[in-house]
Amino acid sequence: MYKRKSIIYVIVLLCALFVVNCTPADKNNIEDPIDIYSIAKNDTSTENDIVTISGSNPIEVRKRIAEYVIPETSFEAKRKTFYNILDTIYLLKTCTGQSIYNVIDSLNYMAVHYLTNILMDKKSLTSPLKHKLLKRVSSYDKAINVYSWEEYLGVDMHTNICVFQYMGTNGRLCSIFNVDDDSEGDFNFSRSRIMSLYKLSSESGNPLYLANFMGNYGNKNHFKGSTILEIRDDELFFDYDAFGGDVKYFFMNYTDGEILTTLFSYKSQELKYIFKQLNVIVETRFIFNGQTFERQID
Repeated sequence: MYKRKSIIYVIVLLCALFVVNCTPADKNNIEDPIDIYSIAKNDTSTENDIVTISGSNPIEVRKRIAEYVIPETSFEAKRKTFYNILDTIYLLKTCTGQSIYNVIDSLNYMAVHYLTNILMDKKSLTSPLKHKLLKRVSSYDKAINVYSWEEYLGVDMHTNICVFQYMGTNGRLCSIFNVDDDSEGDFNFSRSRIMSLYKLSSESGNPLYLANFMGNYGNKNHFKGSTILEIRDDELFFDYDAFGGDVKYFFMNYTDGEILTTLFSYKSQELKYIFKQLNVIVETRFIFNGQTFERQID
């Protein structure tokens, strides 16, 4: 008789074993990065398919992870495994070396795979997930919740992973990981952190939500921005013409020592950016007209 262990526990144990040998910033003693990079080795003792990663193509790795059948069946068991994955990411975040980053990337996407599954369970509404790496932002009506954590991929930019949980217009609980991004300029929306969500007074018939986000693109350079999310039936769309003229995003850059504040008023449907540099204060204002945000010229 034998007891089959979850694939995730395998990689968590592997990572936990070598994390004590890695040295932050300058050295690590990993001798077999491909084995560690694997989600699991072939296991001939079980008839179940095992996801095995070969090579170093991250897109292929992520594809294989997305096809992995989660063995746990209960909400509690899936949540426990998800927390274990995040724990391992946290342990590895100060280590360096390409093999470490490959492992962390795989763990991040396995965490996404678990979380998108967990968030389709209605138990997640009454038992929100809590972990030291997780940040959670909700709209006032609770129709959209966003769970995010830092990727820790060893680059200057503090990029984030965001998984969106939302209620479809048909009352179905859904979740999605926003992987597509065609941002323009000095920011990446899909790797930003959502700061706040507000339901808009929409004339389109579909629920619209203002999403304010923030992030950075290296060292002391930061940005804050806004976009509109649209729920159509059971899908969440990120391509809404938020500012007219097919402009989906508005964002502003700022550096350390400068202050950029984002405000939104439900009553007036006004979105305001307040930029402060020394004694200079500049305000940028938009009013939502039921369809798009119109910039206000004083």
